[in-house]
Amino acid sequence: MDGHRRPPPQGAPLTTTATPGPRRAVPALAVAVVAVLPYLALKGLWLSGSTIGLTPAAADEMHSTRFVTGNAVTVLLEVVALALAWSLTRPWAKGVPTHLFALLAAGASGLLAPILVGMPLGQVAETLVHGRPSLDGEGMAAWVFACVYGGFVLLGAALAVLLGGYARERWGHRFTSPPRVVRPWTLAAGVVGLAPFGLAMLWWGLAGPGDVGPRAMDSPAQRTVLAATGILSLAALLAPVATGFLRRPGPGGAQATWLVVWLGCCTAALQGPTQLLLAHGGAIQPAVAAIALLATPGAVVHGLGLLGRGQTGGGG
Repeated sequence: MDGHRRPPPQGAPLTTTATPGPRRAVPALAVAVVAVLPYLALKGLWLSGSTIGLTPAAADEMHSTRFVTGNAVTVLLEVVALALAWSLTRPWAKGVPTHLFALLAAGASGLLAPILVGMPLGQVAETLVHGRPSLDGEGMAAWVFACVYGGFVLLGAALAVLLGGYARERWGHRFTSPPRVVRPWTLAAGVVGLAPFGLAMLWWGLAGPGDVGPRAMDSPAQRTVLAATGILSLAALLAPVATGFLRRPGPGGAQATWLVVWLGCCTAALQGPTQLLLAHGGAIQPAVAAIALLATPGAVVHGLGLLGRGQTGGGG
């Protein structure tokens, strides 16, 4: 043994690690850290009793059980997201069990995708409607709003780079054919779960939530996030149906379609419960509860049904 790695035999397939290349992984991880640390610092201060960056009304509620629990849970979620981002830059990431990766990636995708898509467009809408971006809302000072939601956008972008690169390199060969609806119950689950939720969110985003939609979601920026939620959810339902009528796409087009399905199903599965947990003042609107209770199981069944028929290769 000479202690040196021998070159592979001629003609043998080359192996690659399932981690994004260092040129994009390191900057993406740095962005994730920059996005998360200020948020964690603020949450730590609020949990310790500080009211920095809060309006008087929000400061009065910050010590309630609901807000303390919510702050603690969001701190945990941010720590998990940062740990996920870091792990995706490690060589051992390729050994992470598929189901664990899918669970963590689904959580990040479903919670952050509507903000990543909707918040920047929402600020453009605010500028067009009111002449300036809106950094006010939810009882936070403007600089806190920018820190929190700007951090969400940056974290979403960083995880998109890391998760996308990891998934493409580890499983890209398994999704070279577009998703297609084969089982009737797959389409039925999407119609029952995704269609009402997506249409309602899109309508409330365009026309406003009114008296039946999510409360305190009236500004253009907030409504754009609702619209993005609706569009992503509907796209997950329509994309597999559309591929049945279109010319078969190449591997890149097929993977893009799978990405649409993934983001839409994750969004619908998680944004419904999120709307209930974060309901303004803790008052849940019955219409929101009804579509949320349909969206989560419908999105899960629809997505898993497509995955069960869509993979074209084997291996973890």
